[in-house]
Amino acid sequence: MTPDSQSRRSLDVRGLVLLALAAVGLAVLAGWLLAPGGTGYGFTVPDPSAFFSATRLDEIDSYRSQTRLAAVASLVAGIGVLALLAIWRGPAIRSVLDRLDRRPVLGAGALGVLLSLAVGIVALPFSWLSFKRGRDLGLFTQDWTGWLSDQLLAAVIGALIAGIGAILVIFFWRRFRNWFWLPASALIAVYALVTVWLWPVLVSPLFNDFTPLEDGPVRSQIERVADESGVDVGGIYVVDASRRSRALNAYVNGIGSTKRVVIYDTVINDLDSEELSSLIAHELGHVKSNDIYRGLGFALLVIPLGVLFVQLATVSLARWRDDDLDGPAVIPALALFATLAVLAIGVPGNVLSRNIEARADRFALDTTGDPDGMIGLQRKLTLTNLSDPDPPAAFRFIFGTHPSTMQRIGAAEAYDEGPGK
Repeated sequence: MTPDSQSRRSLDVRGLVLLALAAVGLAVLAGWLLAPGGTGYGFTVPDPSAFFSATRLDEIDSYRSQTRLAAVASLVAGIGVLALLAIWRGPAIRSVLDRLDRRPVLGAGALGVLLSLAVGIVALPFSWLSFKRGRDLGLFTQDWTGWLSDQLLAAVIGALIAGIGAILVIFFWRRFRNWFWLPASALIAVYALVTVWLWPVLVSPLFNDFTPLEDGPVRSQIERVADESGVDVGGIYVVDASRRSRALNAYVNGIGSTKRVVIYDTVINDLDSEELSSLIAHELGHVKSNDIYRGLGFALLVIPLGVLFVQLATVSLARWRDDDLDGPAVIPALALFATLAVLAIGVPGNVLSRNIEARADRFALDTTGDPDGMIGLQRKLTLTNLSDPDPPAAFRFIFGTHPSTMQRIGAAEAYDEGPGK
């Protein structure tokens, strides 16, 4: 280990815990500042049995319980792989790291690719179990070869991004040393902006076909809802989601020239006019409130302190292990602490997301004036997508990006009763 490497700052465990709490606290504050107003009013969450049969609820609960368990197990397995490579190293791993250390920058890139593939491999069995169960229940229409092809393509894209990212990270790590967190934060911010801008036109078309929605009743209805809500909808595209599943969905993505509203082709056939209006009005609510920029703003606010935590935690672990601070051996630790930071900061980020989605629901209700259409939409989304109408509170708090189905139905019922009209 070089004397210059030893000059890097680090923190003890107590200091790292305090820094982590500060990063989460900043994320909570950012979420509060960026939360949209007018998300609704008090309402009672109804009982799912009033809207869904007991048989269907049991079927959904069984499926979603399994998928939640698989998702958590996949996350834990991925973190376990990173922790293993960051903390414990047998002779074989040490030999690989020694070889990569001969050309540190390219070696870091190769290690980034290997880490991405390793995490993907341990997650694959859990993804397969969720896919197989969903296919047995009729949610997924894709066969296993198509599913595996998608997984391989996603793995290649992820590995490529990880490899390039690791090269840039190790370059900044070696070049800026104690000040690594500054250029690294800028790099992540640029990546977030470029991803939101270009992902819809460069990556998404690798998995699905996106075509402009043709003139007809559906396009006319979307344009009418947009006119009534005073929203510049941008492009309107339909995606061939039915090639993989029966799920119903629509979303807004892109910024600037790539801004678009995308609807699943399943929506066109499976939703009635009132349900479609509610769905489109909800998505237009995101456009009206510039919600994509809210998400980017949240990221820009929380990234620097999060990256500083990742840097200091990595240095502390490397010193504890007596690792070379300038070599690719730091990449697994950086990846591990980055994953933990994203998971922790993501909790207040999801609180913000749920507020944003609740505001979009309220916008849809104000635009359509049709709470029955919103309730019908939520019922159909749950029944078709096999969504848990009332998931466990802890899981919803940590991972939930939307209000639950029953919360959304409860808000629609309260709107119908008069306070929001």
